[in-house]
Amino acid sequence: MVTIDDFSRLVSGIYAAAVTPEHWEVAIREIHRTLGGTAGALVMADRAVWSILDSTLPVAAVTSYAEHYCHLDHVLAAVKKGPVGAVRTGTELVAPYRNSEFYAGWLHPNELGDGLLVQLTGRPRRQCFIVAAPPRTESFATPERVKLMSGLVPHLQQALRTQNHLAELMHRCGALAEAAEVVRHGIVVVEPGPQIVHLNAAADRILRSNDGLHIHAGRIEAADAPANRELHRSIHNAQTQQNTPRIGNSFTCARPSGQRPYVIHVLPLHRTSQGEPFSSTGAIVVIINPEREPEPAAALLRRLYGLTNSEAEVALLVSRGDGLKPIADELSLSWTTIRTHLNHIFDKTDTHRQAELVRLLLAIDP
Repeated sequence: MVTIDDFSRLVSGIYAAAVTPEHWEVAIREIHRTLGGTAGALVMADRAVWSILDSTLPVAAVTSYAEHYCHLDHVLAAVKKGPVGAVRTGTELVAPYRNSEFYAGWLHPNELGDGLLVQLTGRPRRQCFIVAAPPRTESFATPERVKLMSGLVPHLQQALRTQNHLAELMHRCGALAEAAEVVRHGIVVVEPGPQIVHLNAAADRILRSNDGLHIHAGRIEAADAPANRELHRSIHNAQTQQNTPRIGNSFTCARPSGQRPYVIHVLPLHRTSQGEPFSSTGAIVVIINPEREPEPAAALLRRLYGLTNSEAEVALLVSRGDGLKPIADELSLSWTTIRTHLNHIFDKTDTHRQAELVRLLLAIDP
C-alpha cells in the first residue's frame, strides 16, 4: 500500500525533473519501483515514430529501439489513438500481439511484456509515460497500481507543461542576450543588492579596462566619488519605483585616462502583467563611450541608399566631421567633385545639410 508520504515523494520528484530535466531518470525509477515495475520511460512521438527521451531501460534496449523497433511499435501506436490521460494496460495492448516481431524481438527479451501506459499530451508534441514489467500469470494492472498511476498523471502533465514553459523562457532569454551582444553600448542588468546579473561584451570590456568604471564585490562602481554616488542613487531609485511609468536618470562619469567621460543612463527594469500596476525590482545601466566613433560600413550605405563606392567613402568622411577641402585632399579629388558627390548623397538619403546627414549616419549604426 502506498502511503501519503510515498505519493508526496513521487510528486516531488516529478516537479524536480520539470525544473531540472536531468532528474527525470531518478523520478522515473522512483515511480516504477513504487509500482513494482522493472523499468520506466518517458517517450515522445515525432510524427509516426516514437523516441525514448528518458528511461531506466538498458542502453542496448534504447539503442535497438531507436535503430529498428521504434518503427514496429504497435503498442504506442494504439496508445496514441486513445484518449489523453487514460491509463492503458499491458493486458489490453501487449498480450494480444505476442506473435509480433516487436514483441519477440524487443519486448520479450527486455522483459517488458506487461505494464501501464498513458498518453500525457496530444498533438503536436505527443508524450507518453510507461511503467513496464515482465509478463506474469496475473495482470500487472491491479486496481491499486492503476489508481496510483492515475493519481500521478495530472502531475506528470503539469510537469511537462512547466518544463516546456521554462525551455521557452530560456530560449527567449538566450535570444535577448544575443541581441544585447550586437549593441555597441555597454549594457548591465542589476538586481537588488545591487548585484550584476548580466552584462554584454561591450560592458565587460569597459568595466575590465578600469578607466572610471569597474566591478567590486559583484557591483558596478565608479572611481569618481560624485559619479559613484549618482550611480548608486540612480540604481536605487530605479529599483524602488512603484506604480509609475518608466523613468530613469542620466549623468556623466569622469575617466582617469583623460578621455571624454562616459555617458551613463540608468533605467528601471519594470515587470508588470496586464492590468497590474508597475513594479520594479531591477535596473538597466547603459554605458556610452563617446570615444568610440560609430562608423557605418560602406557596404551598408551602398545597400541602404544605393550610394556608389566613392559616395559611400565621402559620406563616411563627412560623418567624422571632416570639411570638404580636407576630404578632397585625402581622396585626391577636386573640391567640385566632392561637392557633386555630396549633392548625390543628399538626394539619395533625403537629407539637405551635412549636420542632418551626420545624424542619419550615426543613427543607422547598431
